[in-house]
Amino acid sequence: MTLARLIDAFSHWLDLVAGFVAGLFEHTRRAGTIRITEEEGGRFSLGPAAGGGASFALAGPQVPPHIAALLKGQAVELALDPSRFLVRPLDLPKGAADFLEGIVRSQIDRLTPWSSGAAVYGWTPPVEAADERIRLWVAAAPRERIAPCIDPLKAAGVRSITVVTRVGAAPGADPVRVLDDVSGEMGGTARIRSYLLAILGAAVVLATLALGMSALIGGGLDEARDELSQRIAVARRALVAGRDGQGADSPALRALERRKHEQPSTVLVLEALSQVLPDDTYVTELQVEGDKVQITGISRAAADLIRLMEQSQKFAQATFIAPTTPLTDARGERFQIEARITLPPEVRK
Repeated sequence: MTLARLIDAFSHWLDLVAGFVAGLFEHTRRAGTIRITEEEGGRFSLGPAAGGGASFALAGPQVPPHIAALLKGQAVELALDPSRFLVRPLDLPKGAADFLEGIVRSQIDRLTPWSSGAAVYGWTPPVEAADERIRLWVAAAPRERIAPCIDPLKAAGVRSITVVTRVGAAPGADPVRVLDDVSGEMGGTARIRSYLLAILGAAVVLATLALGMSALIGGGLDEARDELSQRIAVARRALVAGRDGQGADSPALRALERRKHEQPSTVLVLEALSQVLPDDTYVTELQVEGDKVQITGISRAAADLIRLMEQSQKFAQATFIAPTTPLTDARGERFQIEARITLPPEVRK
């Protein structure tokens, strides 16, 4: 797919989305719309949504106060007399049905004496014609011709104004919408299309910034990881070089090995004590230094602990290193015992 076709496809998709969103807004906005119809003599009448029957003129800069009170904050559909508009036919190929808005806008200069920026215009739904073509009718008028009808309604504080007119005398024909003045609200396919483009553009910018930040942060993490890997490699090489230079019989390695076998593990000592001491004895402090262990705790029969430790053959020379003191709540006695650890060598390894 070429770049031009890709751009055309994206533009067509954007038009479809904008049309769908515009339809939703239009349906919501028309739910409580007040219809104002132009009558003979330049007077206007309110539709049933505002009570109906009221007739007023829009010749001055303001509408009557009682009408303004009804219209304030409301959506208004202003149906103008067809005599205000110039109606011209437009024949197009059948494939142009999906691009009518842009085509009609570009053809206003040819069909009418006004430019698209100086005119309000609308068109009827296309109907099929011969030779794979379609026909529609375009209604247009200069903006200054309908401004005297719109400005008083704006001054009355209406929320939005939709201007429509009739094209042809066919009964039941839908009115042609020639202007959507939504007073700051979102509305109109062109306006929604511009909003979508702005949102997509902002999303692209944010995605680009996110990718840039990800690459920047990821690059920094990669550098930190590489530096850490290099440091680990240097440390490993230094360790291997030290082992190769000193051998397995180096004094440092022999000292570490001797200390490993001579000093019992604290975990093993704690496990041996849990097997020797009775269930009513609680150890609150444990200190292991070399082959000596000191335990401090509470027991209901502290005097029996020395005998139990001696009989276990895991400890020897057990003795109290502080007087036992009874607790005030009669839960037992506080003791402090020191003993020599005599765990078998195969357990210490």
